[in-house]
Amino acid sequence: MVVTKHFAIHGANERTKKIKYVIRPDKTNGMTLVSDYGIDNYLDWPIYEDLVKMYKYNFEINDKLYEKRNDRLQLKQQSISMHHLIQSFSPDDRLTPEEINRIGYETFKELTGGRFRFIVATHVDKEHIHNHILINAIDMNSDKKLKWDYSVERNMRMISDRISKMAGAKIIENPERFSYTKYQTYKQSSHRYELKQRLNFLLRHSDNFKDFKEKAQELHVQIDFSKKHSRFFMPDREMKKVIRGDNLNRRLLYDFDFFAKYFSGRQIKRKIEFLLEHSRDLSDFLLKAEQLGVQIHLKKKNVDFTIGTGKSAVTLNNHDLSKKISYNRAYFEDYFDTVKVKSEAVLDGQQLIDAYQEFESQQKSQVTVEDIRESYKLSREEKENQATFELVLEDWQIEKGTSKNFLNFPKMR
Repeated sequence: MVVTKHFAIHGANERTKKIKYVIRPDKTNGMTLVSDYGIDNYLDWPIYEDLVKMYKYNFEINDKLYEKRNDRLQLKQQSISMHHLIQSFSPDDRLTPEEINRIGYETFKELTGGRFRFIVATHVDKEHIHNHILINAIDMNSDKKLKWDYSVERNMRMISDRISKMAGAKIIENPERFSYTKYQTYKQSSHRYELKQRLNFLLRHSDNFKDFKEKAQELHVQIDFSKKHSRFFMPDREMKKVIRGDNLNRRLLYDFDFFAKYFSGRQIKRKIEFLLEHSRDLSDFLLKAEQLGVQIHLKKKNVDFTIGTGKSAVTLNNHDLSKKISYNRAYFEDYFDTVKVKSEAVLDGQQLIDAYQEFESQQKSQVTVEDIRESYKLSREEKENQATFELVLEDWQIEKGTSKNFLNFPKMR
């Protein structure tokens, strides 16, 4: 298969720099190997500086409208302004630069379903000819953002392989990919991999922060929050030095605040779930939340949730609390406007507290401190024993399966 790599570009300045680089005349045979889709081309004659400005204008035209329609905090995926992909071909391929450019164009038009602007620049300044593809992160209607994840990556490779194979390109095995045997060796020898497995297991099977720390000790995970960065050590493995929390994950620091917010968030969501079924209206809900130790502050649009008191208090907004359910002001107002709680389900006073304690006991993890090691061992064995297989499709099946765009967007008219 043709090797493809993906890079996320953040911010308008980085986007402009990347445009300047990929269409450079010395790399694209005087810009004759630059094609594009969805671009409003107002130039009579392409000059490098003017072409950069034109592409910059086309890629920025939807930004303000999209941001206006989506007045919310920007997540990491939402801050991405452009997707940069490199499509590399074997030096042994008997393909012209023009054919390679066409492969890139057809690949990404099919992948995006014609909803996103993109540029394909074929570089011929090195021994191996390769395409640089720049896809605007916002669609041409300013409605959607292209979220690049594993499924999009997989589908892009499938389309790229099929179109390249039909054009006569040689299959290139990606040197960065592990074989299954090498991957198993990596899992067994990597301390970071093992630590992440243990921490994720502990997060799933701990009732609260205190329970997490007790089970971590039993699972041979020593945690130190006294420094600027959290530090982890597993005495049952031949570790020569500690592992810092910020080296475990690019997005999550695995520090004290992360764990405190994680378990506080779970507790808040459980109390919300319980109280929604036992409150008369929104005012009653807010009052009962306070009885169960949660302060809920309704703002104009968003909501803050505080649990605990003093230095141990943790405050989360609705964006931090859940990525699946909004939990904003409109969510709670709409709930009590549409759902009428039966009078027999409404609980007050001590009856409410007793019912919640029973509800909480039912939510407790079935894995105790005493059996955490055995449970983790069984969980790992179960994962290792899961069947691993490769699905092989006939050519006619592949072409049929890739005849539609993979991003599930309706095609542009």
